[in-house]
Amino acid sequence: MELTVTQAASQYIIEQLHLTAGDGVKFFTSPQNRGPVMHGPHQEFAQDNHADRPVAQTEVNGINYHINFADNWFFASHDTTVDYHPDTGLTFTYAGIDADGGASINYEKYLM
Repeated sequence: MELTVTQAASQYIIEQLHLTAGDGVKFFTSPQNRGPVMHGPHQEFAQDNHADRPVAQTEVNGINYHINFADNWFFASHDTTVDYHPDTGLTFTYAGIDADGGASINYEKYLM
């Protein structure tokens, strides 16, 4: 599992949360998404300067972006890319192992 945050997404999140270098941001799923995993508009972000057993992390523009262990059930087996475009907003794109095929690549893109 790999986490990628684009420059555009990082700038958007920094502006939304008024972050400064050294701050952290966690990505997680909405509490309403506790049933079977449904990748869709259920992903959220929040300032979190103390990662809790991160399962994926990256640093962009001095900000530590991460997915905590508690949300591994949702993001597991997926490379996650977070991007931003003014027309569509923040998007999460997933690439990972197809549960049926075992090794194929699925690409799913969802708006936040």
